[in-house]
Amino acid sequence: MVKENLCVQIAGLGSRDEVVMNDLQWIQSAKNGDEDAYAELVRRHSGGLHRTVARILADDTEAWDVVQMAFLKAWQKLDRYNPRFSFTTWLYRIGTNLAIDLLRSRTSRERAHKAGTEHRLRLVGSGEGAGARADSTEATNVLQQLVEVLTPQQRSAFVLREMEGLETAEVAEVLGCSATTVRNHIFQARKALRRELKARFPEYLPASERG
Repeated sequence: MVKENLCVQIAGLGSRDEVVMNDLQWIQSAKNGDEDAYAELVRRHSGGLHRTVARILADDTEAWDVVQMAFLKAWQKLDRYNPRFSFTTWLYRIGTNLAIDLLRSRTSRERAHKAGTEHRLRLVGSGEGAGARADSTEATNVLQQLVEVLTPQQRSAFVLREMEGLETAEVAEVLGCSATTVRNHIFQARKALRRELKARFPEYLPASERG
């Protein structure tokens, strides 16, 4: 079934409190000039940051470039890190801002973001019969086309909340806005995606909602 094929499996990293505590130890060592400690932070977080940025940009190569820039910026600003927030949240904010800047600089819609390509079609209104009408490749292509209508902020909020599983407050911290703004971005993203789905691919909607 399509919705099963596109289901995003978000792997847990164990206790978040434990991860934060370990990060704080490495961060303190890195602040004292220990480059090996910072290399450990890069090792621990580069995969997750790349996955998130790649979903925002829909470009694996560009995502790695952004990850490198994000870690460089984080290293340069490490003395400004506030341990009240998790290192992951702080790092995601840097990486997401870089990704948004890159999205805004693009001049070709052909390279526009496809953040929802691996997410369930049900998030934008898929019905039970969708799996019988398309394989995972077709569904992926549908979502790639739909997300082009989203703004960079909507894409980022949608990826972080719906695909990465961050809490609304965490998404707000990453994007540098209020929780209310995050909820509005996600609401508008779903509304836009559903509108586009109905207009361009009504066969993915439940029978009661077509037409």
